[in-house]
Amino acid sequence: MIFIDTINRITQLPEREDPTNFRRRRSRTDKDSLTLSEAAAHVQQITLSYENASNLTPTDSIIANMLEAVLQQLDDLNIHVEALSQFAPTNDSWQLTLQTPPLSQEQTKPSYVTSVKDLQKDKQLKRIELHLIGQDKTDKLCLLKFIPHHLSPPLRQALLQLPPKQTLHTPYSAHELELLPLHWAFEIDQDGEAEPLASLYDNNNVPPAHYHPQFNGLQIWFERQEDALPLLISDPRFGYIYLGNYEAYSNREYEPGEEGNFSGSLDTNV
Repeated sequence: MIFIDTINRITQLPEREDPTNFRRRRSRTDKDSLTLSEAAAHVQQITLSYENASNLTPTDSIIANMLEAVLQQLDDLNIHVEALSQFAPTNDSWQLTLQTPPLSQEQTKPSYVTSVKDLQKDKQLKRIELHLIGQDKTDKLCLLKFIPHHLSPPLRQALLQLPPKQTLHTPYSAHELELLPLHWAFEIDQDGEAEPLASLYDNNNVPPAHYHPQFNGLQIWFERQEDALPLLISDPRFGYIYLGNYEAYSNREYEPGEEGNFSGSLDTNV
C-alpha cells in the first residue's frame, strides 16, 4: 500500500484549496496548454520524465490503493502497486512514452443507431460501488466506472465479473475522505509497450518486483472532461506502477517559439 503521512503532507493536498476541484499543483505552467484530446489529433503519445514528477499526496495514495485492490482481484493477491517516483532516478537517464487511450467523439445529432451503440457500449463498462472506510470508521462512497479498450478476453471477462459492491479500508480520516468526489471514470487498455520501463533495467539501484504481472501492456487512465491522465502501467520487471503524480506532455511538432504542451493536473471532475 502506498501511504502518505497526512500529518506531514496535508498542506500539499491541492484539493484543500477548493473542495470542488482536485488539481495537481504544477511546477510550471503553460498558458497555451493543449489538452490530450487536442494533442491526439496530431500524435497519440505523451511522455513522462523525472522533471515532471510532483510530490505524492494522500489523494495519490487513495487512487493507487483503489487500483491495487482491483488488480489484486484481476491478477493475484500478492501484487503490489509502487509509485514510479519512489524508485526512478532523478536524472535524464530515462523517460516513459505512452499512447493515449481512444477518445470519445461527440455526436451533434443523436440518432436511434447511436443510442443503440451507446447501450451496447454501456454493457461493456464495469461499475463498482466502492466504500472507503477511514481510520475513524468513516464510510465514503465512491462510484467507479471502468471503460475497457483493447483488452485480452481473459482480462475483459475478469473485469466484468468483479463484485459490484466492494469495501477498501484506508488509514485516512473523515476529513481527508470527504474531499473525494463521488464519481470516478477510468479508461483501461492493453495498448502499452511490453517493457515500458526498459531504460531502468540496467540500474542496479532499482530492485525488481517480487511478482510478475499477468497482464502485459496494461494502462489505466483517469478520464476527465477534455483529456485523460495516466495513472498506472504494468512492466514485466517492476510490476504495476503508479504514475498519477507525473505531469505529462504531448509529443508533437511545435510551432516556432512554442514550448511543450502539458496535461498533468489531477482534476477529478468527470
